[in-house]
Amino acid sequence: MTERLCLNCESEIVPAERFCPHCGQRTDTARLSFADMRRELMHSFVNVERGPVHFAWELLTRPGTMARDYVEGRRRRHYGPFATLVVLVGLTALALNLSGLQVLAQEGASGAPAAYLQQHFNLVLLIQLPLLGGLCALLFNDAQLTLPEHMVLVAYTLSVRSVALAITTPVALLNPTPTFWETSMFWGVWYLYFGWAASQFYPGGRWYAWLRGVIAAAIGHALIISLLVFGSAAYQAMTAA
Repeated sequence: MTERLCLNCESEIVPAERFCPHCGQRTDTARLSFADMRRELMHSFVNVERGPVHFAWELLTRPGTMARDYVEGRRRRHYGPFATLVVLVGLTALALNLSGLQVLAQEGASGAPAAYLQQHFNLVLLIQLPLLGGLCALLFNDAQLTLPEHMVLVAYTLSVRSVALAITTPVALLNPTPTFWETSMFWGVWYLYFGWAASQFYPGGRWYAWLRGVIAAAIGHALIISLLVFGSAAYQAMTAA
């Protein structure tokens, strides 16, 4: 009988087995699809090989490598990217609403639209998952990955950015509205971090991948600002008419 290897632990498995006898991962694990995203979002956070502290350290120091592991089938080693993002974004939005930190003040949104988005800041964060994933699919089309596979990297890195944003909430006690320079520093660090993660995730020259990652993050940020500015202007024009 022909044997093959488990993508997660590389143990030998036979075609008739539905789960790896060594680590328990499904043997039909293949290219990541939208169905896999839906399944992973419904999955619990307990069926992984490593603890949350190790996962947090990997997320901070090796996000691209971890995303590559997940895409290549080694999924029991890590918490799922999409469920991780949803949970952390929810906690970040809650922290921001409780602190009163006006993170959209320097992003071009004003008036009623800004107030609505501030109350539903999780939507602003989550919409960047397909947006930045699509940009990566365009800029890294030579990687021959599916859109959900690009979105694995985006989900892990956005999770880190959400935590970083939540950590800044104590700033609201001193200054509820971030200054231009504070906002610029935050986004600059994000560009570099995402580029670094991209250099770990995508094949080829690391500096070239880093540069493309920085460009993807910058374009994604610019698109979000454009949407906020356009939405605010359109709302004000409709209410003034």
